Amino acid sequence: MSPYRATDEQIEREIAALERIGRVRLRRATAELAEIDRDLRELRRERARRRGLVAATPGEAVATADSAVA
Repeated sequence: MSPYRATDEQIEREIAALERIGRVRLRRATAELAEIDRDLRELRRERARRRGLVAATPGEAVATADSAVA
């Protein structure tokens, strides 16, 4: 790789700019992951709620499964 042809000030500005870009991207990615985690928790709660309903009414769950096969 050829040496970077810029003054020390330009190199410092470039480094600072890339650090800012990195921080912004990290903040955005963190926010997106937090949103995905919230959605995932909500879906897991809904799954648990539905499994709770199925466990509470096993006769209905079997009837529903039998009717789906027929």
